[in-house]
Amino acid sequence: MFAAMSVRKIFLSVICLSCFLSAHAGQGVDSVRIYYRAGYRYVEPGFRDNRAALDRLVRYIGEARSAGRLERISIRSYASPDGANRANELLSERRADSLSSWIVRHGSVPASLIDRQAAGIAWDELRAQVAASGMPYRDEVLDVLDNTPVWIFDERNRVVGGRKQRLMDLRGGEPYRYMLREFFPDLRSSVVVTLYFRSEETPGSTQPSAAAPPPAEEPVREPEPGLKPAENDEPQPATVPDTAAAPERTDEAGEAIPAVTGKASPEAKGWTPRLAVKTNAVGWAMAISNVAVEIDLSQRLSLNIPVYYSAWNYFSGTTKFRMLAAQPELRYWPTRDRRFFAGVHFGVASYNLALGGKWRIQDHDGTTPALGGGVSVGYRMPLGRSDRWNVEFSLGAGAYHLHYDKFHNEPGGAYSSTVRKTFFGVDNAAVSFSYTFDLKKKGGRR
Repeated sequence: MFAAMSVRKIFLSVICLSCFLSAHAGQGVDSVRIYYRAGYRYVEPGFRDNRAALDRLVRYIGEARSAGRLERISIRSYASPDGANRANELLSERRADSLSSWIVRHGSVPASLIDRQAAGIAWDELRAQVAASGMPYRDEVLDVLDNTPVWIFDERNRVVGGRKQRLMDLRGGEPYRYMLREFFPDLRSSVVVTLYFRSEETPGSTQPSAAAPPPAEEPVREPEPGLKPAENDEPQPATVPDTAAAPERTDEAGEAIPAVTGKASPEAKGWTPRLAVKTNAVGWAMAISNVAVEIDLSQRLSLNIPVYYSAWNYFSGTTKFRMLAAQPELRYWPTRDRRFFAGVHFGVASYNLALGGKWRIQDHDGTTPALGGGVSVGYRMPLGRSDRWNVEFSLGAGAYHLHYDKFHNEPGGAYSSTVRKTFFGVDNAAVSFSYTFDLKKKGGRR
């Protein structure tokens, strides 16, 4: 019996050793990460550090092929949480296809050696970034990531919420906007490429074939809000990368692909419109009371409406800057962080001005305000860690038609003449402080 047990132990040991050697015959030697612009599928060597990573990848492939040890290349592509879910899945697939085609062309590798996995949204990577950061409301974000499922269903199996929506609603969206700015670029446009090599064989020996690494876990299909899961599981049409075509892209914050998603819902955009209430410190320095409201029209456009009012003299009747003016402005924000802007504005102003000189001027009969418009540029930056409070610097210039009466600048000064002219010059200089509110889109949260 003892002998039988010994034989059994030896047999099990041999089996374990064989499994160990087989499992280590294929070795993952290195990996590189390739980044993409938001909403793009094609490989851009000039973007971020892609060129160095791609050069390193081609070198690894060449060395492995020369040594006869190249077994397989595994690609996993990811997207960030922002954007329509089905569009993210398709974009992830297309990025993997695009990188696979690039490797075939530049690495002279048969397509049959390349495994592609579209991993969808990189939730695990996002959690790791949040956990390692000092972001606002970090613990609350981690609680949502750990305890909220990707989708929440009602009793009729309809989507009524989910992880992304909870993140967008948390603390008025402040942590979500922080992650959108700081974390999502690394999640959204990345593909990890890992090379697997056969171990070098010693002369006269036969190395067992390397066991294939386990396939990557398939991402969970994420139904669009308001639909049952089964309604979203239809297969997507196969796509073939066209390297000669212009890069596919969409609105940068959405990563949505209109041909797939149709009209995007508010949740699909991953964007919440905002309203800012502000005041211009330069106006107050001139004793001109003022307030402005700015509302987002889209991710790139906003409407700013400032109003100025002054009805008093500067310490004497011969020095005054009385006015009632408004200057609505349409602004364009070219960058996703919404710092720099350019705008076009319309201006209207009733005025009664005297600067201590010989003349006082007033719009003709008090019923002919200045009319005109112009252009402006500016820069906005947050005050502190919260993006609720901001300071904004802007400067504008324009042209205005003036029709005014001239009076001698003295108490009860007599009328002198009526003037018509066109003014060209600076019409706006502002250092504004603002507080921002989130606006719920029509329909709100279900």
